[in-house]
Amino acid sequence: MHNRYVLHGGSFWSIAEACMYILCDTSSILLLIRIAPDMFLDERYECCTIQSVRDEIFRTQKFKSKYPWRDKYKNKIKCLSTEVLQKTEIQFYQDTIFQLNEFGTVNMYTGKIFSLSRVDIQLLACALAYGFSITTGDQGIKDFAAQQFKEIFSGNVSALELINIWLEKKLIHWNEKLHAFLSDWDKQNEHSQPGEQKRRFKRLTGRNYPGS
Repeated sequence: MHNRYVLHGGSFWSIAEACMYILCDTSSILLLIRIAPDMFLDERYECCTIQSVRDEIFRTQKFKSKYPWRDKYKNKIKCLSTEVLQKTEIQFYQDTIFQLNEFGTVNMYTGKIFSLSRVDIQLLACALAYGFSITTGDQGIKDFAAQQFKEIFSGNVSALELINIWLEKKLIHWNEKLHAFLSDWDKQNEHSQPGEQKRRFKRLTGRNYPGS
């Protein structure tokens, strides 16, 4: 595995030994940030995001209404630096994805035309350029990446899988408060989580996952 570096906190740090590096989207952040407030500040969590995702969280009206608590975490959501995002490959992938999206590429899994947002395109372009995995519950993004960039896409890691990894690494310790955050997620009718990760969660915590 080749060394990979990102600019974090003003200095470069290697993720060569890490099993993955995860680029988080809006929905996954709104689930995970309350469970692990330092997920973007502590490199052990292996998470990052981009400015457009952060902007979407704090500027979109539906998130203001559904998640009024999110303002408490403004200083916790640190983004990849401008220097990192200036990589030439990011612009290449962004232009390519935009053209495919505008052209009306058909999702061969569903038969429907893909419809990626500007933020979706930027997120995926960054992930492809750096070889990052992504965390998203949006099936359209996952299908698009797997279909159009099969050979280089590093895959999706579900939000619940991240929680399970953090539990196994003892970065978080499960309690009633954290379980309530998962229950609140379910009440908001957010993305469902994979069955195998629910079973893994049960083995790790002794609790049933409180959502779909």
